[in-house]
Amino acid sequence: MNVRWMQEADLPAAAEIHHETFVRQQRSLEWLQCHHKAFPQCMGLVAEKEVDGEPTVVGFILWLQKSGFRAEAVLELSLLTVSPAYQGQGIGQTLITTSLEQVRGFLAEQGSTLKHVMVTTRADNAAQILYRKTLGAEIEATLSDFYSADEVIMIARHV
Repeated sequence: MNVRWMQEADLPAAAEIHHETFVRQQRSLEWLQCHHKAFPQCMGLVAEKEVDGEPTVVGFILWLQKSGFRAEAVLELSLLTVSPAYQGQGIGQTLITTSLEQVRGFLAEQGSTLKHVMVTTRADNAAQILYRKTLGAEIEATLSDFYSADEVIMIARHV
């Protein structure tokens, strides 16, 4: 599997995965196009596997730089998703760890270091275990009835 920076040509495949995995969301392609155009405030990376001899996007991650471009950057793991056909294969964990190293490298080129990572997710999302395991993120707050349910804010400090 290859983790690489998201390109404009990846957006339709990423939008399909987004639509499949976030069923309450609308206009996935338009939403991703907006994020892609916001680079480097928003940094997207894709997981690509060979499927039937062709490189295929099977998941993606979006990292956001919070509160401006700072010497000590605070990132938000804004979105992590893997196509339902490829879930349970460790792709999400690989996306987090591999993409975070690429983002750290980019930040270093910009004269920044990574300070903290923030993740917001539904309170009932089992992915909290993944965020705790891969990032060391811990729940710091719960927002009641925020999007479609309660939402938790997780922070990984000094990563």
